[in-house]
Amino acid sequence: MKKIISFIFAMMAFAIVFTACGGETYADKLKKEEKAINRFIDAQDIKVLRTYPDKHKFADNEFFLDESTGVYFQVVDSGGKDKPSKTDPKTDIYLRYDTIYDLLDNEVIANPNYSGIYMTFKYGDPGTYSSKDYSSTYTSQMYYFMSPACVIPLEYGLGKNATVRLIIPFASGSTVQMSTYTPYFYSLLRYDFTLDVPHE
Repeated sequence: MKKIISFIFAMMAFAIVFTACGGETYADKLKKEEKAINRFIDAQDIKVLRTYPDKHKFADNEFFLDESTGVYFQVVDSGGKDKPSKTDPKTDIYLRYDTIYDLLDNEVIANPNYSGIYMTFKYGDPGTYSSKDYSSTYTSQMYYFMSPACVIPLEYGLGKNATVRLIIPFASGSTVQMSTYTPYFYSLLRYDFTLDVPHE
């Protein structure tokens, strides 16, 4: 009987080790993502900048790499003079996007939402930079595509109606990106907002 029990435990241990060895590790997923992003950068002939351009002036093929997050972005239009506020009252930002691509499979995963429901977040409130709710059309869009990475370009001083292009690694991405380990490319993302009068 003891031999049978020992054999069962040995087989269970073997199964656990085999499963751990056979699956893709987090490091493997990071390497896979890095290859996909580099492949996209090469295919698009993108020049990666390590220093942010003066006055937000990007050449057509230039993307800035935010080293702390791994997010690449290009400012297409730096927007108007109005800047969003992180202090009271925090500015509500409304996002419209053009086509979004899955860089692992090199396929379209979202069509433009210019005429549909916008995404939104409250600037300066990280709790609004992503969503775990997908119970409605609005929340599911946030669940799939809203991420802290979408906020990063605003940190560089962009104004109302600014537009950017983004390459977003999964670690800085949406709830879905983080769960599927998928990097996304946003072909265009536009920021709109209305400034509120500060509370007295």
